Amino acid sequence: MRVYGITNVKGGAGKTHATIHLAYEAASLGKRVAVLDLDPTRQSVNWVELAGLGIPALHLDIKQSDLEAYVEQLRTDGDFDVVVIDTPANDRDATLETLMVADVAIIPVGVGTSDTGMLGTTERQVKRALQLRPQLKTFILLNRTKFAPARERETEEECRKTGIPVLQARVPLRGDYQAAAGKVPRGHHYGEVWREINA
Repeated sequence: MRVYGITNVKGGAGKTHATIHLAYEAASLGKRVAVLDLDPTRQSVNWVELAGLGIPALHLDIKQSDLEAYVEQLRTDGDFDVVVIDTPANDRDATLETLMVADVAIIPVGVGTSDTGMLGTTERQVKRALQLRPQLKTFILLNRTKFAPARERETEEECRKTGIPVLQARVPLRGDYQAAAGKVPRGHHYGEVWREINA
């Protein structure tokens, strides 16, 4: 079982979009997929249910539950090939706990937003996790791209300063993606992301 943690301490960075689209992409490739939603707002769970995606989705209260034990039990049970974890905003503990159980961590960052201003907090959590788990693969995923090339370059430069690899695959998160909440995912961008993070 491979665990993908979608995390960024900053809210509104595109974590839920990435969670659902990556989970759906994996399922479309024949993987047995589950979504774990640590966000109290249950946005990923609600999306899966509204869209009728047929993917098991569970809300887990990170304050009350032991994420490490839960993920370990999923590994032991062997029912899933892929688990995608959506994390809440402004919760450093949830971010770190997710990094401690993930095989791959994706950090969405919006171009032309304040996302890079808070990236340092997420970066510190990533570096703490990597000290204990050097095998953790981490990537920054730029979204809200394709409309301001100069700002995209600036955002990428800021992200590269963290030392966390920036994916070549980009996600517009405009138009179809913004209107996608609660609907079946469409578009090819997350297919490109999936291939790159699993290369």
